[in-house]
Amino acid sequence: MLLGLLERLARRRHHQGSSGIWTAVAFAAFLLRRYQRRTARDTVSLREELRPGESLVISHTTQPRG
Repeated sequence: MLLGLLERLARRRHHQGSSGIWTAVAFAAFLLRRYQRRTARDTVSLREELRPGESLVISHTTQPRG
């Protein structure tokens, strides 16, 4: 949300003829928002409640797609 506001402000300032720094700020905010969207898609969450004495083993392996 804050990143979107910063991007809109930077675009508005750029269009008003301010310095070129606002162009860089708008572009950086745009790239950061795109990066956050991409990483949010790739995130896998798992929530498991363990009882006393239980353990959880996590392994990351790639399997060929059939």
